[in-house]
Amino acid sequence: MESFKSKRKNDPATPMSRRSFLELGAAGAILPRVASAASSARTEHIRPDIPSLADLASDEFTHRFITLYAVAAAQNEWGYLKVTKSVAGITSISFPPFACCGVPTMPWSPGFLLTCEIFLNGRILMAYEGGERVTYKWFPHRIVRQCRAQGLHFTTQTFMPSRQRAAAEEIKVTNESGERRDITLAFDLRAGVTVQKDKPWFVDSPAEADNRRTWEPSHGCLIFEAQHSRAVAVQGLVPRPVRCQDGRMLVCEFSLGPGESKVLQYLNVIDDEPRSALESYSRGQAGFGSLLKQNEDTFSSLIRSAFTPGNPDFSGHLPQLHTRDESLWKLYYTGFTNLLAARRASPDSSYGTTYLTLAGQVLPTLSFPWDTSLTSLSLAMLDPAALRRLIEAWFIQPMDRHLATDYVTGKAVGPWYGVNDMAIVRCAYNYLRVSGDFPWLDKPVGEKTALEHLFDHATHWKKLDTHGHGLGDYGGMQNLLEVVSTYVHEVAGMNAGNVFSMRFVAQLLEKHGDSLRAAQLRREAKALADRINRRLYVQGKGYWKCELPDGTFNKVRHCYDLLSMLDNMFADLSANQKKEMSDFFWRELHDPLWMHALSPKDADATWNIRPDHSWLGAYAGWPPMTAKGLYKIDDSQRVAEWLKGLAKAGNQGPFGQAHFVETVWPPAHGGATKCPEDAPYLTDWACIAGGCFVDMVMESVFGINLTLDDGIKATPRVDDFDPGATLVNLNYQGTNYSLTRAGVEKGPISGS
Repeated sequence: MESFKSKRKNDPATPMSRRSFLELGAAGAILPRVASAASSARTEHIRPDIPSLADLASDEFTHRFITLYAVAAAQNEWGYLKVTKSVAGITSISFPPFACCGVPTMPWSPGFLLTCEIFLNGRILMAYEGGERVTYKWFPHRIVRQCRAQGLHFTTQTFMPSRQRAAAEEIKVTNESGERRDITLAFDLRAGVTVQKDKPWFVDSPAEADNRRTWEPSHGCLIFEAQHSRAVAVQGLVPRPVRCQDGRMLVCEFSLGPGESKVLQYLNVIDDEPRSALESYSRGQAGFGSLLKQNEDTFSSLIRSAFTPGNPDFSGHLPQLHTRDESLWKLYYTGFTNLLAARRASPDSSYGTTYLTLAGQVLPTLSFPWDTSLTSLSLAMLDPAALRRLIEAWFIQPMDRHLATDYVTGKAVGPWYGVNDMAIVRCAYNYLRVSGDFPWLDKPVGEKTALEHLFDHATHWKKLDTHGHGLGDYGGMQNLLEVVSTYVHEVAGMNAGNVFSMRFVAQLLEKHGDSLRAAQLRREAKALADRINRRLYVQGKGYWKCELPDGTFNKVRHCYDLLSMLDNMFADLSANQKKEMSDFFWRELHDPLWMHALSPKDADATWNIRPDHSWLGAYAGWPPMTAKGLYKIDDSQRVAEWLKGLAKAGNQGPFGQAHFVETVWPPAHGGATKCPEDAPYLTDWACIAGGCFVDMVMESVFGINLTLDDGIKATPRVDDFDPGATLVNLNYQGTNYSLTRAGVEKGPISGS
């Protein structure tokens, strides 16, 4: 994101990799699939069409406290939390408008507050040898952590109970020392609980620094009460702690024989008043095991729904991918985890179920048109009603002055992003071609119809042509890539979006019988495309330049112009331009496992090293968007080999907001390392734009072309991965289709 700023089958404790799980033929046999005669003899090697929680889990990673790495996030329908760099700590618990362990407003604020940190025998666990060395494994429904210190093995499972404002953790302590041990564990609890309903959330989760604390020994919990808002957090443990010390540390004492284990249950319930919070806490602790099982069942059901027509959870569904190829499977289904991480179905949302841009602590309530647009094809299939509501929200908010909308209030926030016009139109384009909901164009949204809103967004660039160059001026760094100081004003990528937008809206006008305005838009689009090529292309180089107000230019070797031009103005590029752009990518931007957003040869490489847009790496959406463009101009086998390297990044869970190139940071289990939130990198655990990999697999590998009114076409390139790969139940305007290397077939594949 362009940020401002179970023994159960899926039991995570079972030491089984995804590969070994999948190679158990019996497990694969129960999953729905489309089987051809050629593949039926070896079904044990076919990846599941509907993945399980274990299939989608990350690898197991071990990190030290001082290591820079992306710390995982957990979620439920209403919110999320982050774990800390310890075996039990939790932070950034957000159920907007409620927050716990956010950033308190105070002098010398510590930043995000931490809770449930463990002290072993009077000393913080991380201070013991081994205590700061934690092994992590992310699952869609929980996070599992382990460490060993002082002959003890600690294992935690952190999760968020379904449809509750609650965070929970199962803490297991095992004595591995070979002798009986008397153990004292103190749990340091903090909250800063607050509620913020009156204004939009923006950067970080809020917190109050002066919560009132009350020890409830009969319940074994602390009650934190906000003094400046109506919010309460009840935190405690079962078995009940023996005492509370220092006002906030709950102390548990027990003895363990050799090999013996003790399990504790931590629960944090957030509400608007103490009695209801305490009652919810008591119920939760009494039924803790049920919470754990319900959490697993809820996520398993949600994943099945996502790939099942007529499901109860989404307004649409994604097609199932049937393949033997692990890299293709991982590209598609890891991208899906990004969409899952972005979903919120909160009762506090002003526009219902929605999708956020970041799944982390930095921007907990915001949906950006830019990031959403990059995976809008997938969203249009999975949850078209939610996508349409977002578009309508952006229609009536002043998105010419802001960058995102807050789902609690529905209001726009932040400065302006120049991409907004193109992004909103692109979301509408994908919504319409997937759904076929053309009557929506006549729906009044605010004071205009949806079609007139789209016309305005397609032509807004004319108001930005303030220097008479015939190009829209998109402002400074804060309006564009934020961290590239030379990518400013009249940039090729944004102006190319206007070419696409005008041509698309011209199609809509033609369907509405307004051929006059349609023809005018097409003429203007052609003229603008010619100006962009003439004024902004760097001849012979494959990259582009920006025109400044005084008529001078900055040459910028960034991937955004390349991917945007191939996406929005492909037909307007010459054969020489396409060859030069291909050469530029492979020469200066390509990395075997990821890519450089900015060429290391660019003079601005020293300006800012936030890796989503710098030479250190790239934002989640740039590799799949670039691959979509390269498939148009390069040998498909060459592109596919690069994509197989990109797929390895999925070993870390959802694609991060950014990943490092391997020359900057060593690969993580063979994949490009996910970038951390720590300064100066400032990128989040997951971003909705990682869902663009789903779009890319559908549009480029399977080559689908969903036209507005001329049916579905396809030019598949699956042979580079798996000639037997198929997409099943791809919904196009109310009918489900299947795609194979031979093309498109209505309904299930013949003979299946």
